[in-house]
Amino acid sequence: MEKQLTNPLRQEEPPGELIYHLKIHLLGITPQIYRRLSVRADTTLAQLHHIFQVVMGWENWHLHSFHIWGKQYGIRYGGFYFADDANQVRLGDFAWRMNDKFTYTYDFTDHWLHQIRVEKILTAAKSLQPPFCLSGRRACPPEEVGGIVAYRQRTLDQFSWMRDLVMGLMEGETIDEQDLDVPDWFWTYRSEQFDRAEVNRRLAKLYQLKGQSDFLYSRGGHDYFFEHEPLPNSYQDNQMV
Repeated sequence: MEKQLTNPLRQEEPPGELIYHLKIHLLGITPQIYRRLSVRADTTLAQLHHIFQVVMGWENWHLHSFHIWGKQYGIRYGGFYFADDANQVRLGDFAWRMNDKFTYTYDFTDHWLHQIRVEKILTAAKSLQPPFCLSGRRACPPEEVGGIVAYRQRTLDQFSWMRDLVMGLMEGETIDEQDLDVPDWFWTYRSEQFDRAEVNRRLAKLYQLKGQSDFLYSRGGHDYFFEHEPLPNSYQDNQMV
């Protein structure tokens, strides 16, 4: 259960050079789709949203919100309003303890609900410049697949279609237009694959290996990163841990 506090302890400055090790996983899907990552205490919630988008494999098409100790946080888009500015609220503003939890919802139509747990609280190491993906398993669902129930059915449909396609090719059949009448992601999506090295390459690009993302605002904000180089639908990691 998520810890519910109406007045979490807030601090004027983040507590020193702290690093949080977080585990984020997508609720309602088994086997579990998860990532472990390290982030700095001075990471804002706006930055954390984009970090989660990169590590999970989402493409930043939809609205989102954090639910932290009984309060909603997020980036304001159009008429969607939050009481606090996510660019000003930092992860280190909360008095986290190990095993504390909060949630992150992405896409209010498909309603992808993620649970985040604080696994470790460490002093920053000079050899590691967060954000950094430590491990993970499985690819997140394709965008706009329709939610958990639809995802389960569509991945079964994809498997059946791919099996029939391969069997047909082995028997010498050719692909006709009817075979092509499937979602584009049927050709590329691999639910069991995850590429940690590629995720960290994207994070390094997003933060220029310095833990800073301010440079993006001069190029149109974080959305510029996703618009011009969308994340792939397929993942592959030779060191799945």
